[in-house]
Amino acid sequence: MKNRGNFEDYDDDYGTSTSQYGGYNGWSDDTINDAFDGDPMATWNVD
Repeated sequence: MKNRGNFEDYDDDYGTSTSQYGGYNGWSDDTINDAFDGDPMATWNVD
């Protein structure tokens, strides 16, 4: 069983693909789809 409290032991399978939005504002497709509801324009003021 893995220790979920240690970040380095976490199995991160979150994608880094930029094929759908072309890396819009430096964000991956998965981030845009999940955090911004698939709207890349919503990333414009995020620092």
